[in-house]
Amino acid sequence: MTFAPQTLCKTSSGLLPELRDLFHEHPFLAYCGPETVVRTLRTLRGVEADVFTVEAAMGALDFEGGVLA
Repeated sequence: MTFAPQTLCKTSSGLLPELRDLFHEHPFLAYCGPETVVRTLRTLRGVEADVFTVEAAMGALDFEGGVLA
């Protein structure tokens, strides 16, 4: 199954800046699973997100050559 980049960004657009900052501060998290990232977002930043939304945002960052590339 293939997702259009626009769909991924719209689904998780509010989360992208949070993830970029989190991965900049803690680069190893970019290589963890979305479940770990969800727990870390909640613990360190007080951001509530579901696993699917985080997974989509991570995919969007990877697709656009962001911090995961």
